[in-house]
Amino acid sequence: MRVKLSVFLMLMVLMLGIIFMPEAASAWEQGRLKVNPSCKYEQRYDSNVFYDRDDPDHDWISITTPGISGEFGFGTEAKHKVSVAYKVDLGVFYRFSDQNYANHDLDSRIFLDFGKITLDASNNFKFTSSRAGTEFQSRNLRKEDTVNVILGWHFNKFDIETGYRFFVVDFLSDTLDSLDRYENGAWITGYYQIAPKTKALLEVDYDNIQYWNAGGRNGNAYAILTGLKGEVTKKIEGTVKLGYKSKIYSSSSANDFYGFAARMDLFYDMNEKVDMTLSYYSEPYESVYTNSNYYYGNHLIYNLRYEFLENFTGVLDMFWFHNSYPSPGPGENEKRVDDEFEVAPRLEYAWKEYLIFGIGYRFHKRWSNVHSRGYTQHVMSADVKLAF
Repeated sequence: MRVKLSVFLMLMVLMLGIIFMPEAASAWEQGRLKVNPSCKYEQRYDSNVFYDRDDPDHDWISITTPGISGEFGFGTEAKHKVSVAYKVDLGVFYRFSDQNYANHDLDSRIFLDFGKITLDASNNFKFTSSRAGTEFQSRNLRKEDTVNVILGWHFNKFDIETGYRFFVVDFLSDTLDSLDRYENGAWITGYYQIAPKTKALLEVDYDNIQYWNAGGRNGNAYAILTGLKGEVTKKIEGTVKLGYKSKIYSSSSANDFYGFAARMDLFYDMNEKVDMTLSYYSEPYESVYTNSNYYYGNHLIYNLRYEFLENFTGVLDMFWFHNSYPSPGPGENEKRVDDEFEVAPRLEYAWKEYLIFGIGYRFHKRWSNVHSRGYTQHVMSADVKLAF
């Protein structure tokens, strides 16, 4: 019944949008305030719902995603900005209804530009069971909140940024209480202009990690990084940071980390129709795996967007992760090592500026020396998005 209702509501919204919408998307605007409602409906086939290596289960999933975003500019030439965006993914499974979910995502940001001084503050709140970006193979309901505040001072050839980050995760399950934690992080970065569009940088980071119910997992992390920001070549720009990082835990039985760290985000503007982004991160991440406080990850992420013909856009997302753990789990003879690969091509057609159709395929594979942690997944999807 819930599946039929969600399909019916989405079809009604789509039909009303086609009938009453103008030729171009028309966000609601009043002076410097702009509001953009939207709604997306997706049908997805997942060949491996539970990430099982030996006996995968498939299912069809209906996902309805209503959302709304708003932006308000103020000050001279509206250079100060306040923005808010909210969306919820409502997933309904045809076979495994106990997997149904509602993932909420709320973003807010304020940016103040006073010329030589800037302030950029943002908050992201999630109420979710999504497995994306986690080590989990099952859905685990949790609340996450991330706050970032960056204060910048800008001079002729020299800039300074000081930042603060707060992150908290609260698992809504008694069996996962030991993983509830919060982090307080701070950093300072100095930039010096070495070319018209390029700056050298030096950064010092500190992060304090606190687990409410597992004090032995508490720790402190330190990093010193150097690199470049701005134009790397005529058509490539971004940020590259390389350096040293340590992660030291309270418990004497926990493994500490001392070693290389890297963060890279590059954007390649090939031409008016083709854009590429390439990111690489190499550093330790907090782990939920038994006997390991962290794992060391080498993460390579690639995105390509290609606009071709009239109103068609091709998208290609790929990543490769190599994750290694410092200790074997209970009953395991060797330290866990994973290699994870994903390739996801997608085609979009903008019939109108406010109405976009999409089809996609995603292949996901994890190789692991721990047999139960490996799996293969195929996902096919078709969707329609209506932007009011």
